[in-house]
Amino acid sequence: MVSFTCNICGQYNEVENFATEPASCACGSNVRIRALIHLLSMELFNQSLTLAEFPKLKAIRGMGMSDQEGYARILAEKFDYTNTYYDREPRFDFTAAHPEAYGSCDFILSADVLEHIAPPVERALEESCRLLKPHGVLGVTVFCHPSDRLREHFPDLRQYRVVPLGDDMVLINRREDGTLEIRDDLIFHGGSGATLEMREYGVTALRRQLLGAGFCDVGFLTENIPAIGVYFDHDVSQPLVARKAPFVMEKHAVSQLIDQWRAGCDADGDDKRESAMLRAQVKMARESRWVKFGRKLGLGPEL
Repeated sequence: MVSFTCNICGQYNEVENFATEPASCACGSNVRIRALIHLLSMELFNQSLTLAEFPKLKAIRGMGMSDQEGYARILAEKFDYTNTYYDREPRFDFTAAHPEAYGSCDFILSADVLEHIAPPVERALEESCRLLKPHGVLGVTVFCHPSDRLREHFPDLRQYRVVPLGDDMVLINRREDGTLEIRDDLIFHGGSGATLEMREYGVTALRRQLLGAGFCDVGFLTENIPAIGVYFDHDVSQPLVARKAPFVMEKHAVSQLIDQWRAGCDADGDDKRESAMLRAQVKMARESRWVKFGRKLGLGPEL
């Protein structure tokens, strides 16, 4: 029996047959999603909060790469957050250049997406780094094979289509030299088409690619967090955060946090509980090691 409080919806769960990949809460969350939100919370607030406990800070801007609706909806309520898709609106291709948006995001989330991006995946990592503010963070989950090897399934991919042939799907690719390649050893995750597995990561190669894309630090989450139902085994996608610099909450976001706290000072009942939570978050922000670090550089807010 595994007992935990989901950090997506806040529901307490007791799960007899706990598994890592299938949803283990009624909201649809599984281990990797709860781990991703935990990492985001630690980066922004230096505490592991449930999404419901996140303050409403529209001064913080985020983007999602096809995030699940269950947590994307709440993120949109809390932040200036847009969930984007490769194949439908709001459409956003992380492998293309978007100079008008460079330096605009505090965070970007990529849950089990990197293994599906057509090569070279470095384009998407470099673009994500450019889109982030100087203190921005990229939150990622991606399966990493225990052998710690990077395996590109289609290293010569250039012009390609995935098409049905009988009962199977095949990939037809025209290489750079003009020759044709036909492959039927395809692996799909939860469907077909854009869910084609392009690569299998190893931790070492993933870290190297992220640092090469411009991030200064990569932190992998490897320890279990029983309180929120995060247990790791060989089936769990690796959760990590890639940082451009230690996160610093900007003055506009701090002002919004304080405004919420002041508005709740005279509240009653449930509002009092929310006010107490906001006071704790203001105190947390004041004591955050990242805010203190930012002050030394002349970047942090005064609380």
